[in-house]
Amino acid sequence: MLRGSCFYEDFIKTVLTINANWSATCRMVAALVAEPGEGVFPNPQAVLDYGEERMRERGKLGFRARSVIAATRRVLDDGAITVDGNGIPDRLSYDYLLGLSGVGPYAAAHRRVLLHDFSRIPIDTSVVAYLRAKYGCDPAEFAVTRSQWGPYLVLGYRMARLSDKLAQAARSSSE
Repeated sequence: MLRGSCFYEDFIKTVLTINANWSATCRMVAALVAEPGEGVFPNPQAVLDYGEERMRERGKLGFRARSVIAATRRVLDDGAITVDGNGIPDRLSYDYLLGLSGVGPYAAAHRRVLLHDFSRIPIDTSVVAYLRAKYGCDPAEFAVTRSQWGPYLVLGYRMARLSDKLAQAARSSSE
Protein backbone atom coordinates (compact mmCIF):
# COMPACT_ATOMS: atom_id res chain seq x y z
CA MET A 1 0.00 0.00 0.00
CA LEU A 2 2.88 2.41 0.61
CA ARG A 3 4.06 2.29 -2.99
CA GLY A 4 1.64 4.30 -5.06
CA SER A 5 1.49 5.72 -8.55
CA CYS A 6 3.33 8.97 -7.82
CA PHE A 7 5.56 10.66 -5.28
CA TYR A 8 2.70 12.63 -3.75
CA GLU A 9 0.64 9.52 -3.04
CA ASP A 10 3.63 7.84 -1.39
CA PHE A 11 4.37 10.99 0.57
CA ILE A 12 0.85 11.38 1.96
CA LYS A 13 0.58 7.68 2.81
CA THR A 14 3.81 7.97 4.82
CA VAL A 15 2.45 10.98 6.71
CA LEU A 16 -0.65 8.91 7.51
CA THR A 17 1.50 6.31 9.29
CA ILE A 18 2.49 8.86 11.97
CA ASN A 19 1.33 7.62 15.38
CA ALA A 20 -1.13 5.25 13.74
CA ASN A 21 -1.43 1.50 13.56
CA TRP A 22 -1.70 -0.13 10.15
CA SER A 23 -5.50 -0.45 10.20
CA ALA A 24 -5.86 3.26 10.99
CA THR A 25 -3.50 4.17 8.15
CA CYS A 26 -5.52 1.99 5.75
CA ARG A 27 -8.76 3.60 6.94
CA MET A 28 -7.42 7.12 6.39
CA VAL A 29 -6.15 6.27 2.90
CA ALA A 30 -9.50 4.67 2.03
CA ALA A 31 -11.29 7.84 3.19
CA LEU A 32 -9.10 10.01 0.92
CA VAL A 33 -9.70 7.70 -2.02
CA ALA A 34 -13.45 7.56 -1.41
CA GLU A 35 -14.26 11.24 -1.14
CA PRO A 36 -11.79 13.77 -2.46
CA GLY A 37 -10.29 11.14 -4.79
CA GLU A 38 -13.61 9.84 -6.12
CA GLY A 39 -12.27 6.28 -6.28
CA VAL A 40 -8.57 6.97 -6.85
CA PHE A 41 -5.90 8.58 -4.74
CA PRO A 42 -6.54 12.36 -4.95
CA ASN A 43 -4.12 14.69 -6.68
CA PRO A 44 -2.60 17.55 -4.66
CA GLN A 45 -5.17 20.14 -5.76
CA ALA A 46 -8.07 17.85 -4.85
CA VAL A 47 -6.60 17.50 -1.35
CA LEU A 48 -6.25 21.27 -0.99
CA ASP A 49 -9.79 21.82 -2.30
CA TYR A 50 -11.15 19.23 0.15
CA GLY A 51 -9.61 21.19 2.99
CA GLU A 52 -8.22 20.60 6.42
CA GLU A 53 -11.49 20.58 8.33
CA ARG A 54 -13.21 17.97 6.14
CA MET A 55 -10.04 15.88 6.13
CA ARG A 56 -9.88 16.03 9.90
CA GLU A 57 -13.57 15.27 10.47
CA ARG A 58 -14.85 13.18 7.57
CA GLY A 59 -11.55 11.64 6.57
CA LYS A 60 -10.65 10.93 10.20
CA LEU A 61 -7.09 12.21 9.68
CA GLY A 62 -7.12 14.04 13.00
CA PHE A 63 -3.99 16.12 13.65
CA ARG A 64 -2.45 14.79 10.42
CA ALA A 65 -4.90 16.88 8.34
CA ARG A 66 -2.99 20.07 9.12
CA SER A 67 0.33 18.47 8.13
CA VAL A 68 -1.14 17.11 4.89
CA ILE A 69 -2.53 20.50 3.86
CA ALA A 70 0.59 22.47 4.87
CA ALA A 71 2.99 20.06 3.16
CA THR A 72 0.84 19.83 0.03
CA ARG A 73 0.64 23.59 -0.30
CA ARG A 74 4.37 23.99 0.21
CA VAL A 75 5.56 21.32 -2.25
CA LEU A 76 3.23 22.74 -4.91
CA ASP A 77 4.22 26.36 -4.22
CA ASP A 78 7.92 25.44 -4.25
CA GLY A 79 7.59 23.49 -7.51
CA ALA A 80 8.89 20.35 -5.79
CA ILE A 81 6.07 18.28 -7.32
CA THR A 82 4.01 18.59 -10.46
CA VAL A 83 0.26 19.20 -10.40
CA ASP A 84 -0.13 15.44 -10.99
CA GLY A 85 1.96 14.69 -7.89
CA ASN A 86 5.15 13.55 -9.55
CA GLY A 87 8.21 14.44 -7.51
CA ILE A 88 11.11 16.46 -8.85
CA PRO A 89 14.07 14.70 -7.15
CA ASP A 90 16.46 17.67 -7.34
CA ARG A 91 13.95 19.77 -5.40
CA LEU A 92 13.10 17.09 -2.83
CA SER A 93 16.37 16.77 -0.95
CA TYR A 94 16.49 15.06 2.42
CA ASP A 95 16.85 18.43 4.16
CA TYR A 96 13.97 19.95 2.19
CA LEU A 97 11.73 17.03 3.13
CA LEU A 98 12.68 17.40 6.81
CA GLY A 99 11.42 20.97 6.62
CA LEU A 100 7.92 19.87 5.62
CA SER A 101 5.15 19.63 8.18
CA GLY A 102 4.74 16.08 9.45
CA VAL A 103 8.06 14.81 8.10
CA GLY A 104 10.77 13.48 10.38
CA PRO A 105 14.00 11.61 9.65
CA TYR A 106 12.26 8.30 8.90
CA ALA A 107 9.74 9.80 6.46
CA ALA A 108 12.38 11.94 4.73
CA ALA A 109 14.72 8.96 4.26
CA HIS A 110 11.84 6.76 3.10
CA ARG A 111 10.73 9.34 0.51
CA ARG A 112 14.31 9.67 -0.76
CA VAL A 113 14.56 5.88 -1.19
CA LEU A 114 11.47 6.02 -3.38
CA LEU A 115 13.29 8.68 -5.43
CA HIS A 116 16.21 6.19 -5.77
CA ASP A 117 18.48 7.80 -3.18
CA PHE A 118 19.77 4.83 -1.18
CA SER A 119 22.25 6.70 1.02
CA ARG A 120 20.15 6.77 4.25
CA ILE A 121 18.31 3.95 5.98
CA PRO A 122 14.76 4.90 6.97
CA ILE A 123 15.17 4.15 10.67
CA ASP A 124 12.17 2.86 12.61
CA THR A 125 11.87 0.59 15.66
CA SER A 126 12.17 -2.51 13.48
CA VAL A 127 15.52 -1.35 12.04
CA VAL A 128 16.87 -0.44 15.48
CA ALA A 129 15.84 -3.81 16.95
CA TYR A 130 17.32 -5.76 14.04
CA LEU A 131 20.67 -3.94 14.15
CA ARG A 132 20.96 -4.37 17.92
CA ALA A 133 20.11 -8.08 17.74
CA LYS A 134 22.18 -8.96 14.67
CA TYR A 135 25.14 -6.59 14.84
CA GLY A 136 25.09 -5.23 18.40
CA CYS A 137 25.06 -1.65 17.20
CA ASP A 138 22.80 1.29 16.49
CA PRO A 139 22.00 2.60 13.00
CA ALA A 140 24.70 5.28 13.08
CA GLU A 141 27.40 2.72 13.95
CA PHE A 142 26.08 0.38 11.28
CA ALA A 143 26.33 3.15 8.65
CA VAL A 144 29.89 4.03 9.69
CA THR A 145 31.06 0.41 9.59
CA ARG A 146 29.48 0.02 6.15
CA SER A 147 30.77 3.31 4.71
CA GLN A 148 32.17 1.40 1.73
CA TRP A 149 28.56 0.88 0.62
CA GLY A 150 28.39 4.65 0.14
CA PRO A 151 25.30 5.70 -1.81
CA TYR A 152 23.96 2.12 -1.64
CA LEU A 153 23.67 1.81 2.14
CA VAL A 154 19.94 1.01 2.07
CA LEU A 155 20.40 -1.63 -0.61
CA GLY A 156 23.21 -3.27 1.39
CA TYR A 157 21.09 -3.21 4.53
CA ARG A 158 18.10 -4.75 2.69
CA MET A 159 20.34 -7.45 1.21
CA ALA A 160 21.73 -8.28 4.67
CA ARG A 161 18.19 -8.63 6.05
CA LEU A 162 17.09 -10.72 3.09
CA SER A 163 20.15 -12.95 3.44
CA ASP A 164 19.39 -13.47 7.15
CA LYS A 165 15.76 -14.26 6.38
CA LEU A 166 16.68 -16.79 3.70
CA ALA A 167 19.27 -18.44 5.97
CA GLN A 168 16.70 -18.68 8.75
CA ALA A 169 14.14 -20.21 6.38
CA ALA A 170 16.72 -22.75 5.19
CA ARG A 171 17.55 -23.71 8.79
CA SER A 172 13.86 -24.06 9.63
CA SER A 173 13.13 -26.28 6.64
CA SER A 174 16.06 -28.59 7.40
CA GLU A 175 14.96 -29.16 11.01
